[in-house]
Amino acid sequence: MNDINTIEDLYSMLDRYTEGVDWDTFYTKRDKPAPFLKYYKLPDKCVVNFIKEHNIRSACEFGCGEGRNAIYLAKNNIDTEAYDLSETAIENAKRSARESKAEKVVFKSGNIFALDLRNKKFELVIDSGIFHHLSPHRRLQYRDIVSSILAENGYFILLCFAAGEDGADEVGDYEFYKSKQTGVAFTEERLKIFWGEKFDFVELRKGENIVEPQMWESEYLYICVLKKK
Repeated sequence: MNDINTIEDLYSMLDRYTEGVDWDTFYTKRDKPAPFLKYYKLPDKCVVNFIKEHNIRSACEFGCGEGRNAIYLAKNNIDTEAYDLSETAIENAKRSARESKAEKVVFKSGNIFALDLRNKKFELVIDSGIFHHLSPHRRLQYRDIVSSILAENGYFILLCFAAGEDGADEVGDYEFYKSKQTGVAFTEERLKIFWGEKFDFVELRKGENIVEPQMWESEYLYICVLKKK
């Protein structure tokens, strides 16, 4: 049946015009030059710095991969839920959590748009790589989800591809559906326009190429810290 009777019918139809990534294959083969595969046990520098400066008790991470940020949060006594589309990544994350004795984290695999998060509230939400892989129609839905699960005065940490760097090309929203994109880079202005409707920007900067024993960061990303309005 090809009729569009609900907004989800419309979203599902538009999903067919996007390529997507097979994330289970990605985490199984491990043959891509993504730094987070190499530094899969190191949290992002911005997450480490944020936790040093804020007293956070609950957090959620979307697109958690193999759990590097979520495990760091849990080891800092923060109740954490972490989600990823890849069952392979989640199994690896659970293994790492057991090895690290990180008990305050729950890992779950699943599509974020199918999760029941209606009764969830967190002081911090982290996205270290899902937003820039979403198609334009799903970005709008995603923004609403992030805002809805954040507690009053909650924070959102977003890392995404920066335009002009090696992560991905900047592609307009209309062009996205024609070119079968699997990742998109953003300008500073575009990020401010899109996220500024529901969030205030506390920090927005280009990343640096940094690898330290306890954390890492890459210059191909924008580092954003936002606060719910």
